[in-house]
Amino acid sequence: MKLNNRTILITGATSGIGTELCRQLTTMGNHVIATGRSQDKLDALKRQLPDATLIHCDLTSKSDVIALAHHIEINSLPVSILINNAAVQYTPRFIDADFSFDSIEAEITTNFTSIAWLTSLLLPRLLSFEGGGAIVNMSSGLAYYPKTTSALYCASKSALHSLSQSLRYQLADTGLGVTEALLPLVDTPMTEGRGKGKITAARAAGETIQALKAGRAEVHIGKAQLLPFLNRISPTFTKRLLQGL
Repeated sequence: MKLNNRTILITGATSGIGTELCRQLTTMGNHVIATGRSQDKLDALKRQLPDATLIHCDLTSKSDVIALAHHIEINSLPVSILINNAAVQYTPRFIDADFSFDSIEAEITTNFTSIAWLTSLLLPRLLSFEGGGAIVNMSSGLAYYPKTTSALYCASKSALHSLSQSLRYQLADTGLGVTEALLPLVDTPMTEGRGKGKITAARAAGETIQALKAGRAEVHIGKAQLLPFLNRISPTFTKRLLQGL
């Protein structure tokens, strides 16, 4: 896929992988529309990328998501690529004292429901782009192989993986591609203080962009490449490995 002179909508753009996607895609000659829920972080990103369009949007709010899609429509913004990057991950187990009942809806809505909302609302515009558009879903190796902690995060990524596959089938004859990037542990604010051997956000963004350019349906990045291999050799070992995380 040609990746220059495109208008690209990126959610969760104010930190980590989202910011790197904005930087790299802008450098390639694209116009980025970046969304986030913190106005202060959006203002900071605007100072880094003055040519980007910044839109405040809380993805847990259906009205905010509808307003975002309406803004794109009434301003005739030629969005041809949607990158669903925003995600949250809460680590307490259901049996932990600090598990928050109120976090359930916010985590699932951010990680999955909002993606379905945006895809549905922007689909007519994405399909109208004659040069071939794309939906890019930033996922995780945990979509296949869940770990003990962050059960809702794992479940939401599993749902996103299934949605990505079904959308790919539905859109097969339309020219609108669906790319899913399955990531390992990435060094971002969300993962601060957790895990070792993280890859950089710049690498995660760069490899996702290369997969999009190549028109790949799925890309396993970094250590996420090992999970299918390990599972073929020993599914029991793979489950035990993830169970300890």
